[in-house]
Amino acid sequence: MKLRTWWRWWRGLPQNPVYLREKGGWGEPNPFYEAARRYSPFVIIGALFFGLCAGWSNPALFAGNDALIIFWCFLCLPGILLTGLTMFGSFMAPALTAPAISMEVDKGTWEMLRVTPMSTRSIVMAKLLGALARLRILWPTLFAVSLLQGVILVCSLTLAGGQLALFGAALGVSATIRPWLEILFAAMAGMVASTRVKTATMALVAAYTAVVLMKLINNSLLWLAVSSLFDLDEAGILISALGPTAVYAVAVVALFVSLFWLADGVGLER
Repeated sequence: MKLRTWWRWWRGLPQNPVYLREKGGWGEPNPFYEAARRYSPFVIIGALFFGLCAGWSNPALFAGNDALIIFWCFLCLPGILLTGLTMFGSFMAPALTAPAISMEVDKGTWEMLRVTPMSTRSIVMAKLLGALARLRILWPTLFAVSLLQGVILVCSLTLAGGQLALFGAALGVSATIRPWLEILFAAMAGMVASTRVKTATMALVAAYTAVVLMKLINNSLLWLAVSSLFDLDEAGILISALGPTAVYAVAVVALFVSLFWLADGVGLER
């Protein structure tokens, strides 16, 4: 019965007023999102520049052989674009989700929402999905580029043969889903912060802090360094790819469960 109830709720989501408001269909605009959108091009340019510098500075890709430029373009350019899309999503998502509940509390409208026929959980989910729906251009682009990057990794490592061929499928899946998990982590961090702090500004600061700390302590280079300490050789490549993805997956699930717990109990009370 509960599954049927959620199915009916999902089918009625496009007409849900809370969802439509967070999506930008009506009501006052989100000032944090509007400010972040003005600076988002600089984030993308910075991500692309960083990726280009990292690629061109890798001597293993060229070693004086101009023919390898074709291989670099085929293998690395989708990854550079994927990095830009991931950074863009991670930058924009907290600006959409962190004010979702905090602004309602500041305006005194949160309690009005809670006395409506909708449950607190359904309100929170409508806000989360409505906020993410504003990034309507990001999702199809991210799907295409992440899938392309995954296929390229699978094909290139399979052609390489040897033990690397065995890692191809795992690396491809990791490359495909990790950007989604990073953006979802940023969105969920903003949503959970919105239930725990008093103002939208504080929630936004907390969410961005969580995103930056996660990127610093959960990156492929750090996992590769740890793997090298144990002399894992080729397995270190696999661990450096799957490790961050697994951590992001666990973190997203934990934040989602925490959000539901907070929404259903006294955690939303200030």
